[in-house]
Amino acid sequence: MTTEKLNAEFINLIKEKLPVSANLANTLMDILFLGKEAIYRRLRGEVPFTLAEAAAVSRKLGVSLDELIGSSFQGNALFNLNFIQQNDLIKTYSSIVDTYVNLFRNVKEEPNSCLYSSSNLIPQTSYLKYDMLSKFRLFKWVYQHNNQAEFIRCFDDTDMPKNLLDSQKAFVEESQGFSRTCYIWDDRIFYYLANDIRYFIEIGLISKGNATKLKDEILALLDELETIAEQGRFKTGKKVEIYISNINFEATYSYIERRDFQICLFRVYSINSMDSQNSKICNIQKDWIQFLKRHSTLVSQSGEMQRIMFFNQQRNMVDSI
Repeated sequence: MTTEKLNAEFINLIKEKLPVSANLANTLMDILFLGKEAIYRRLRGEVPFTLAEAAAVSRKLGVSLDELIGSSFQGNALFNLNFIQQNDLIKTYSSIVDTYVNLFRNVKEEPNSCLYSSSNLIPQTSYLKYDMLSKFRLFKWVYQHNNQAEFIRCFDDTDMPKNLLDSQKAFVEESQGFSRTCYIWDDRIFYYLANDIRYFIEIGLISKGNATKLKDEILALLDELETIAEQGRFKTGKKVEIYISNINFEATYSYIERRDFQICLFRVYSINSMDSQNSKICNIQKDWIQFLKRHSTLVSQSGEMQRIMFFNQQRNMVDSI
């Protein structure tokens, strides 16, 4: 692809991100700190945008350089892996949480913002504000990496810095501010967590005292989620739809959208998520989640009998801890 064509397509992507009333040249002047004539030379194609300039515009407006570069390669899409660096687990993990907090905070302000998620595990947007549950999540991930055995030997020794706990609480709070939220849950999501906790109890890595605390937090979370389902709203007042799937699905898929931005996320390796802003991938993700609704039962402000049965079944699973 020629430089001229790349430059022209980049300008078109910028225009798509701006409101109709916005002035393109003035917007670019504010972002790039360039004079009016320098901006117009770029808009006329006389001077191409530099990589640094394109990156600055991408960060500010959400213009996808992935889409621009990959537009000539059919069937290709780029993903952000968000992998945690094992030489600095807490710092890297904390920075990823902060990234999503900022993402939620920016997107939710749009009047038509939405968050869709189908989960075969308890959603992070529900339990990360619970100290013991979020601690268990990190402990389990570290345990699964044998080369990190010296970092955490048992659950009781796991230390969660206050700034990380605060970030996780902000993660949950900001995730409940979208204009519309839709969750589809596997009907055994609490069974999987209870099974994991039992395993670590049996091999002596979780004490009886902490097992009781974990169980109490799970039951508190179940009470909170049942109240949200009954009311069909978060404490923020924002609407939420909750479905219970009648079929199994193999992973957790999420999709976030506002007027000029969309992103899809896939949970991988326990606490990691990889994401993409590729429009084709995002639309496939959105359609997939909508498809799962056809095989699910709405239990928020509806399906009272199914809702009561679901939460009682989850509590019975947790009682086995």
